Amino acid sequence: MDRPIQALSAVSLPVLALSLGLAMPALGQCPAEPAYLARRCPSPANPYRRRHDCTSKRFDSVAETLTRDWAGFRTDLSDQGITPTLSYTAQFMRNASGGQQLGSTYAGQLNGAINWDLQRLLSVPGLSLYMSSTWATGRDMSARYVGNAFEVENAFAVFSDDSYLSLQELYFQESLLDGALVVAAGRLAPGNTFATLPVVANYLNGGINANPGALPINDGSFAASPPGVEWGGQLTYDVTPVIQLAAGLFNTQSDAAAGADHGANFALQQGNSGALGVAQVSYLYNQGPGETGPQGEYTLGAMYNSGRFASISNPNSTPNGLYQIYALFQQMVYQEGGSGSQQGLTLWGEAAFSPTPSRSPMPYSLGGGLSYQGLISGRANDILSVGAIYGAFSDYLPQTTGETVIEANYQINLTPWLAITPDVQYVINPGGSNSLKDATVVGAQLSVTF
Repeated sequence: MDRPIQALSAVSLPVLALSLGLAMPALGQCPAEPAYLARRCPSPANPYRRRHDCTSKRFDSVAETLTRDWAGFRTDLSDQGITPTLSYTAQFMRNASGGQQLGSTYAGQLNGAINWDLQRLLSVPGLSLYMSSTWATGRDMSARYVGNAFEVENAFAVFSDDSYLSLQELYFQESLLDGALVVAAGRLAPGNTFATLPVVANYLNGGINANPGALPINDGSFAASPPGVEWGGQLTYDVTPVIQLAAGLFNTQSDAAAGADHGANFALQQGNSGALGVAQVSYLYNQGPGETGPQGEYTLGAMYNSGRFASISNPNSTPNGLYQIYALFQQMVYQEGGSGSQQGLTLWGEAAFSPTPSRSPMPYSLGGGLSYQGLISGRANDILSVGAIYGAFSDYLPQTTGETVIEANYQINLTPWLAITPDVQYVINPGGSNSLKDATVVGAQLSVTF
């Protein structure tokens, strides 16, 4: 296929409609889920920036959604292996000082998804189909007012205008070996599986949530959904209950990764060549069966894109290949409420590095921070988060150095389905340029799970 397929109205709209619970045929039961998902998927009912391994995580619709059980219809669907989810995330931000100019923006996403177990229909145990769609609205605070590289609103996912409806992930998944091996193929977002941690979901800055900032800046085909996806295949394998391997091979269509054509750009290459390969190993500390102590996650990975890249040092050259490596960790260092409790202090850190600064706009980035759940007495589910990320721009980019963003927020979980997060971010050297003053951005996020 060398031309995009324009099929938004026939594909994307039904996904959102189905997420609201319209009728679908009865299907089989969901496969068993690994024990570690209870800790890695704190909000499985919310499809916004959902990790790949959380798509099949079960949840209590009565307790965790605004619309509850739909007079029993949602339970009936779940009994037949059909799990619709829907959420709305809005971020209201204001550049209060510095940057390019002062101003305010709104960015929001209505995200719908269906996880559809196909066992009964096709008699293939462990087979499922996942479909998701996004209606994004708003404006880009970083581009319009701040002038920085790390998006201060990770909810901004509008491709070209103020309202953009798009098809997102669409893939088949097969669970084997009692759930230890999971294989997926179709329209996938590499950033939803690789180089991400559960704790980064607590942040609003796009350089932290969902992947280390340098990775998508250097290679646009490595994207989290939304805004875009790629053709590809991937697998995760639990070698032991606490050691997980993951690998994937993806297309390198930059327009599709950016969300072009309302997510219906199905072209394979369209002027590019090569493929993106990613592999990582994770150690899930204290996340095996029966382990209830302070949990942690440690990940080391690498990726290689064999396509062509514009040379920064020589504008007339388009060399092949781009390597990137990354390391991430999060570790609870203080646990409140006894064994198995999620309350306490978690530290995290991340690093990404590319050894080819002549074709990498940001050769490396470093980030780290902390999250404390239940800091205030009587607010056991609230989360205080403080984090920072630094990205160094290539020496081949004139008059640039590095950009730093410091973020602090407090997630107020009013109910399991409603959260408000006041947020402040301080941007040092926006865009790595000394010509822009440091910026202070204040705002809040509203999150509703339907």
